[in-house]
Amino acid sequence: MNFSLRDAIVKHVLCNFAILPSSFVKLGGTKSLMNKDFLLEEKIPFTNEDGSVSKNKIWGCQIAAESQELKILLGDCSQEDGVSEYGLLVSGKGIPSYGIYFVDHNQNNESLIACTLDGKDWLECQTYLQATFLAAMEQIKDVGSNWSKCTSYKDQHTALLNFIKFHNMVYEAKYV
Repeated sequence: MNFSLRDAIVKHVLCNFAILPSSFVKLGGTKSLMNKDFLLEEKIPFTNEDGSVSKNKIWGCQIAAESQELKILLGDCSQEDGVSEYGLLVSGKGIPSYGIYFVDHNQNNESLIACTLDGKDWLECQTYLQATFLAAMEQIKDVGSNWSKCTSYKDQHTALLNFIKFHNMVYEAKYV
């Protein structure tokens, strides 16, 4: 697997949603997915080292593109000061859901791209599926920022939590 390519794809997608800073995305014409307009009520629970539970934010939007409605959820998975972590789910009817996970450890990035057909069983994507995902995300970028706040997203919320659990299983992190 080409880990450098995977890292570049994950960063590129997060830059397109104005989550990470970028020289190729003009923030004046792009609304960040982390905008308060997309903030959802649901949270992501994490168990802290002391046993307490912290709950991080989730944002969500939906985009109508080429007769397909895509729902996109972004979870702030950060648990340590100074370490940014994000989990992003892209889901549509009749197509596989994709998840990307990004951790920035002082410029040493840890990323993951995975897909699922049922929202429960995740599989790491090899280069071909990573490229397919990137191509789809580029098409969304070309549609523009015609996003609205996500509605009716219970299945996507569950899939995002399952994806985070999958990431944590792969990287042995702590998750409630």
